[in-house]
Amino acid sequence: EDVPGACMLGSEEDGVGGCADDAASDAGSSGGMAAGLGGFVEEHGEETGMCLSMHQPWASLVVYGIKQVEGRQWPTRHRGRLWIAATKRKPLEEEVDQVMAQYAALQALRPDHAPVFKEPESYPTSCLLGCVDVVDCVEGQQLREAAEDGEEATECEYGFVLDRPCRLTVPPKVLGQPKIFKLEPVMVSRAQKQLRHTIPIG
Repeated sequence: EDVPGACMLGSEEDGVGGCADDAASDAGSSGGMAAGLGGFVEEHGEETGMCLSMHQPWASLVVYGIKQVEGRQWPTRHRGRLWIAATKRKPLEEEVDQVMAQYAALQALRPDHAPVFKEPESYPTSCLLGCVDVVDCVEGQQLREAAEDGEEATECEYGFVLDRPCRLTVPPKVLGQPKIFKLEPVMVSRAQKQLRHTIPIG
């Protein structure tokens, strides 16, 4: 089965990703999102519209640039842009606090010059959040053995190495599916028009 959030060290997340119903997105407006956002993305290259469903809070952490490895029990040959959709599952407050504490601990181990990204102010569900580039897919054991202080690892069989996060200013409702799936072309076209670079705040 799919693992819809992080198989990050210390995570207990285990289940199947995807939004199987048509519940309205609770994404709300773009208020409060200016910090950590750069300019609009102008180059879209060979857009394939491929998307991955993830539970919150991990989904937002990916597009905010905080989560840079996504653990899965299956490998992927996909490289390049991967859209990130949040499933309908709402995270518990204590769950968010635990996950953020894990990433704060990683950040504290990194060099002083390492980039710092803004933390999400909310965790919308049943919506398209943004995208990242998949630059590699590495066996989990290899990632764990090579991880230096402050580097993210995974307890899953494989880790998708992520880069170049981007966010949508107004996340649209979307129905997710297990594993990597293809978005409708009209959804991709609309999303591209409001896609902005995620940038460090420190």
